[in-house]
Amino acid sequence: MRIGYGICNGTFGELVQGVYNKQPFLITMPIPVLTSKSIFIPNETKTIIGHSSYSKAVLACNKLLSLFNKNVGGTIDLASNIPRGKGMASSSADLVAAMKAVADGCFIEVNNKILSTIATEIEPTDGVMYENVVAYNYKNGSLMESFGNLPPFDLLGIDVGGYIDTIQFNQQRKIYSRQDLKAFHHAFHLIKTGIQTQNLSSICQASTISAKINEKILPKKYFDEMEKIAAICQGGVVVAHSGTMIGILFEHDHPYKNDCLLQFKKLVDDTKAVPFYYSHKKFEVRDENLHLYVR
Repeated sequence: MRIGYGICNGTFGELVQGVYNKQPFLITMPIPVLTSKSIFIPNETKTIIGHSSYSKAVLACNKLLSLFNKNVGGTIDLASNIPRGKGMASSSADLVAAMKAVADGCFIEVNNKILSTIATEIEPTDGVMYENVVAYNYKNGSLMESFGNLPPFDLLGIDVGGYIDTIQFNQQRKIYSRQDLKAFHHAFHLIKTGIQTQNLSSICQASTISAKINEKILPKKYFDEMEKIAAICQGGVVVAHSGTMIGILFEHDHPYKNDCLLQFKKLVDDTKAVPFYYSHKKFEVRDENLHLYVR
């Protein structure tokens, strides 16, 4: 054994989440600079241990060792800049990063399917083991389709406040109409073609469709205001379907970008909401509760 390292990105909610072909699914929205990083330090024990605040990650690592019949142990530690309880895949990223660290330290060859299977045995999972945008069954961990990378985009977001327990939320039954199911099917294919052609407009349309449906399940404060700002720069609304985040996707070089930014700043000033900004590979996040600032 050796010291092992693992890393996994977080997300800004999901581009789409609902039901497709009778399967619960989500389409991921990876944010590469939001990360959970893990280190595994081997020792003479026969189990993985770690701080109680990431007990689920410890459980995942022990499941991984059991799967590969490894009678070894050690300590894992985690460091993350992903806000908790906001729908940004913090827990899923912890699970994946920790398992990658143990696999690295114990010379175990793991793939995304193995990581996904173990993670979803513990809780509904965000599909963050896949670096690209994917359609993913978050309950059984099956990959439905891999789409590729998003075209360049800017993201303005706010945290509407509070915290959501993802496990409890996903235990609630969600009722979708026949029209909703058709809309999810349409959104799925808008994402697929949008990434194939690198057309952000199609992706924005899909995310807005899903965000509006989600308003019936977990409504977001300031949704109408954010939708109006998105319309200024022909963007789309994206939400954390089981979290507290709402954002706007739009073209980085859109001619009305500054108008969009001004209206967004006014909303933030008026509401005192916590702002988020992402532009290509730059991301800023301010969380007044965690005292976190990442640039």
